[in-house]
Amino acid sequence: MKKLLIYIGLTACLSACDFLETDTYDELSENNVYNNLESCEAGLAGIYDPMSNSKLYGGHLITTCDAGSDIMVYNKQYSIGMTKLYLNNYTSVDKELKETWTELYRGINRANTYIEAITDKPADVCKDERTKQRLLAEAKGLRALYYMNLVSFWGEVPLRLTGTRDLNSQKLARSPQIDIYKQIISDLEAAEQGCLTADELAEAGHISVTTAQALMARAYMWMSGYPVYADKWNEALTYARKVRDSELHELVQERGELNGYEALFIDLCSDKYNWKENMFEAEMYGNDLNITRESGSIGLSIGITQGSALDPDNGFCYGFYNGTRILFRMYEENDKRKWWNFSNYGFQTEKINENTEKVTRKYKTESELKSMRDGDAAKYRREYEVVRPLTQYTTSINVPIMRYADVLLMIAEAANEVNQAPTQEAVDAINEVRKRAKASEIKLSDYDFESFRELVRDERARELCYEGNRKMDLRRWGKDYFEKRIKMLADQNIIVGGEYDGDMIGYPITVSGSYAGVNIKAQPGIELQPKHIYFPIPETELNTNPICGQNEGW
Repeated sequence: MKKLLIYIGLTACLSACDFLETDTYDELSENNVYNNLESCEAGLAGIYDPMSNSKLYGGHLITTCDAGSDIMVYNKQYSIGMTKLYLNNYTSVDKELKETWTELYRGINRANTYIEAITDKPADVCKDERTKQRLLAEAKGLRALYYMNLVSFWGEVPLRLTGTRDLNSQKLARSPQIDIYKQIISDLEAAEQGCLTADELAEAGHISVTTAQALMARAYMWMSGYPVYADKWNEALTYARKVRDSELHELVQERGELNGYEALFIDLCSDKYNWKENMFEAEMYGNDLNITRESGSIGLSIGITQGSALDPDNGFCYGFYNGTRILFRMYEENDKRKWWNFSNYGFQTEKINENTEKVTRKYKTESELKSMRDGDAAKYRREYEVVRPLTQYTTSINVPIMRYADVLLMIAEAANEVNQAPTQEAVDAINEVRKRAKASEIKLSDYDFESFRELVRDERARELCYEGNRKMDLRRWGKDYFEKRIKMLADQNIIVGGEYDGDMIGYPITVSGSYAGVNIKAQPGIELQPKHIYFPIPETELNTNPICGQNEGW
């Protein structure tokens, strides 16, 4: 299944060193390398490759986007660097921030140099003009995605559109977000025109026409929120409708005893493309059995805690992250997403011999289920991986970047914003998502503009939790909203839905085994400051690019 990232070393041939935080170039010119379709496809694979790096979708990107929000908490002190990120105790010199910044610009630099080289190539080098335009379209779509991540984390960043080959080309001031978004939209428009359609691809590892349209809808939504407030809701709605009206995409539905939501994520963990819903995935290799070493960690860090490294069939999982009490209480009891995103079972281990352990499911009792308020963020379950034996430190589970459910929720949100009131179209879109989950369907007459806005925001948490969307969602909904929701983690008195039942939403402030005297789970809400709306620009960037400037407060 994993055909895309068979990385044959072309980009490595062009990379000389890393002192600029991006690829630089030696005397081997890309103009001399891209001389047939195979080399052109390999160069494109090199642009996709950073996506799966452990510093991006292979690890950091997902966990830092959701952890420390109102829906997911970090529950261990395993990594000093990740603990500091979670606790809002990081600085501009922390390597985790530097590494993510570096990999995003590495992807951008590869896209830039590739676009420069391929643009001037005769069409027959790439097979024909259609193929050439497809290659360029995918490269531009990837450049747009990397910039979307940079904007999400850092806000204003240097806008580099040519290859970085020396120190002077590294020096750029940060661009206003609106200018970066304009470039993102321009690149995605090119992707929309030149990429293959989703049914032509029939897999989720490449950017398709509808992927580009969905990413444009997302970008326009982000532009419409804090801090840009560009009022692009009409555009967001237009592009989300294009995806829906293509009739190429749909939600996965029931399969036997499996709810469609469960079936979708079992397939994801089993290395099966459900491209009609999972429109675009970051591809991972697992178990050190592949040519590349881009093996993911989503199933190692997010999933049901399983501490046995000697069982080959269930998959070791650290279980670093918990879904919060806030998220837990957002679900109706019959909502099938509740007991997938949290877990109604754990694992019990039986020692067989010195080298073997048998791990089986241990289901929670009715009493244990009733007392639950939070638990393992259980969305990515390694027991469904297909490559055996499962190993401790690698996992092949792909990361969803764009799902059709997200498109439907974008339609619901954008239609409400455009009309300043919910519409039947908006209600139908959100009900399509809720109906699949067996949650109660809503009625248009029960909502006004503000109440429907809050419903959509909560629905995005219920449906898209642990997929790397939450912090950007909170941010675009306003700085005050961002701060309020994260501070809920530490609040002792907040009630979410219904009457207070004696159990607080936040986490105890003083507990044994705590971090620096307070519960690590509550810390993001305690330590949050206005400057944490964005990460600091890494010190390494400021050293090589002194005109860049630093984010406010850092």
